[in-house]
Amino acid sequence: MIERRILLAENDPRQAAILKELLSSLYYSVEVHTDGLTALQRLKEPEAPEMVLLDSSLSPMTGLEIALEIRRRSRRRHMWLMLMSDRPSKEEIVMATDAGIDEFLIKPIDSQELKMRIRTGERVQEFYREMSDSAMAMEFHSTHDPLTGTWRREAMLDFVFKETDRAQRLRSPLSVMLIDIDRFSAINAKAGHNCGDKLLKAVAGRLRRQLRSYDMLGRYAADEFMLAFPGCESKDAEAKAERIRTVIEKKPFMIDGAEFSLTVSIGVASSAGRSPLIVLREAERALSLAKQQGQNAVCFFSEINPQSTVLPEIRRYHPENL
Repeated sequence: MIERRILLAENDPRQAAILKELLSSLYYSVEVHTDGLTALQRLKEPEAPEMVLLDSSLSPMTGLEIALEIRRRSRRRHMWLMLMSDRPSKEEIVMATDAGIDEFLIKPIDSQELKMRIRTGERVQEFYREMSDSAMAMEFHSTHDPLTGTWRREAMLDFVFKETDRAQRLRSPLSVMLIDIDRFSAINAKAGHNCGDKLLKAVAGRLRRQLRSYDMLGRYAADEFMLAFPGCESKDAEAKAERIRTVIEKKPFMIDGAEFSLTVSIGVASSAGRSPLIVLREAERALSLAKQQGQNAVCFFSEINPQSTVLPEIRRYHPENL
């Protein structure tokens, strides 16, 4: 249930007390401010009340000036602004309309009229909430895979292109990882696609727990995932890939009472501002070689032929060998 809150800005303490009692009788939690500047500062905050009743004679900022400032600021949610005045002139009413005031009330405030204006505001706000929720849902479904909740391939590619631009400007690293579930088609054939879908969701959840807040995880193909690691050097990407490979292998997945042991093959490539299409092609080639070399492996596409000892399950290849 949405909390019913209203901000009341009134510089006359006696009037403020009367209006607070009236608004409280309408089951509103009332927040009172006696000057315009503090009221404006409060309305700029993310969790400010969406229902607002302003006195036109506030100082040092009037109710009209507050409304102009609020409407000037870009806000996703709608704020219902009501302005009160003792003896409004025609010009003041026109200015209030131009400033985006939703309701204009004349003092002394009639309780039934105030109730009617507030109910109108509630209906409008409910409409805006429904529209916002619908738009957010549409945006989410257009960018996220409906099964796993991870980013869609197109959204991931858009992110990688943007991060590549950033890497070029800041000369910072960017690593891309492609992960393929080994022998997944056989699991689908034996256990059924419903079980396969649940496994994909479980794998996505386990992968998600390995990410930093600004890393990206997306579904690249039917049983492939793509990860992007901004600011991640190649050696760190190798370590991350090995950790992910181990995390998937070491603990079986429980689906509908059945136990499934999975492994993954991982291809990794890094960019320091190079074309994302080239980096993705390198990751795909590294993944393909990891599959060819027996699966359950990490292959890193590197331009440097390593001389040091590597972990048993990490295989690195010079591009000449790819």
